[in-house]
Amino acid sequence: MSERMTLGSLFVLAALIPGICWAQGGYGNGGPPGSWQAPPQGAPYSGYPAPPAAPPTIYEQLPDDLGFRHEDSAFEVALKNVFRHSYYRGEFLLWSASKPGDVVLGATPTGGYITSTQLQQNPPLLPPTTFSIPNPIGTVNAAVVQPTLGDFNISNVPGYRGTFGLPVGPGNFELSAFILATHKNSYDGTSMITQEVPPNATTGALAVPAVFIGEPVNVPGAQSYLLFTDSYQAVLKTSIWGSEANYILDAPNAGTGDLLTISPLVGFRYLNYLETFSQGGIYEVAVTDNLGNVTLTPNSRAIYSSSNNNSYGPQFGFRSEMSISKVTFGAEPKIMLGLNSYTASLSSINAPFDGTNTTNSKKATVFSPVADLKLYTRVAVSKYAHVFAAYNVMWAGSLSRPYDSIGYNVNANGGGFFTPSFTDSIIQGLTVGGELRF
Repeated sequence: MSERMTLGSLFVLAALIPGICWAQGGYGNGGPPGSWQAPPQGAPYSGYPAPPAAPPTIYEQLPDDLGFRHEDSAFEVALKNVFRHSYYRGEFLLWSASKPGDVVLGATPTGGYITSTQLQQNPPLLPPTTFSIPNPIGTVNAAVVQPTLGDFNISNVPGYRGTFGLPVGPGNFELSAFILATHKNSYDGTSMITQEVPPNATTGALAVPAVFIGEPVNVPGAQSYLLFTDSYQAVLKTSIWGSEANYILDAPNAGTGDLLTISPLVGFRYLNYLETFSQGGIYEVAVTDNLGNVTLTPNSRAIYSSSNNNSYGPQFGFRSEMSISKVTFGAEPKIMLGLNSYTASLSSINAPFDGTNTTNSKKATVFSPVADLKLYTRVAVSKYAHVFAAYNVMWAGSLSRPYDSIGYNVNANGGGFFTPSFTDSIIQGLTVGGELRF
């Protein structure tokens, strides 16, 4: 009996403990922690305590792990800022260079000779007298025409120039380069060979191109000139390109709203002026066999000359601009005080200047200034884009030209076959283009 009463007392106490806890506010909502239940449907909510508040959620944005020491250095940050303000200018060129002029191909002519230009005049200028050209099957009365470069020109040559600029310190660093297409001039004197001299000349006379290689004392002398009885051509090829690097300081009054700004500049320029000149043709040579029969065999004759000019040196100048609204007018004069390291060469085939085929070359350096003037108009189409037109004039001094390196008068005053000389050239023309700022 006592054991049953003891067990029964324990069960009663176990049943009463939850109620006692509820009366003392231990669970709050009538159940253990975390067992909150919504009030019955239709019952007022105010009679029930509010649910426990959820802890706040905090989100933290972490950078990607790019590895050890991948963060931008001070130099990298500065470099990004520089390129962020860089610009590129592209220009299409249509330029011309100084033409050779009415250069006579050969020694100074004496009486009885005319040039190709004179023969083409209307009426044509005739030689005072014609003379006989020795021929194995007889003699031919001929008016010998001396070729010239009068019709050669280097005009309207297309090209391109690109300029990249970076703001560096109190100014801008610019790197620029241009190139012109290779220009070719040619003269074909073959038609002169079969062209009859007008009727008032000696009957049956033909015009025959000739290049004099010495003073013709006893005309015709076999060693005094080169005749081309079948064909004659002359070809001049010209290639021009250059580059420059300049640092343009900001104008003292930049950003003040002044109408006119002047920015000094200093830099380095390189100019390459390459030309090749060739002339030659076919002359029939008499060949006699054992039976005394004479035949004419074609014989090629040619003279090759080239000049490669490399002018380089420091340059100085300034950039002046006047801005009115979105239109800017500018002038940029520059002068280079540098050197020309040139290579000139000359060779011949079956051209008996000295009785043999000849090859000569020379490398040397001479003082060679270059002056450049650019006049331009620039129009802003947006904050980052501009269009412009310009006119360039460039003077290059002390250039070797291939047709001036040939000493035709080899027998006069001890002159030589290879005699390099120097002249200047003016390169000028229009440009149109655009500029993008990043």
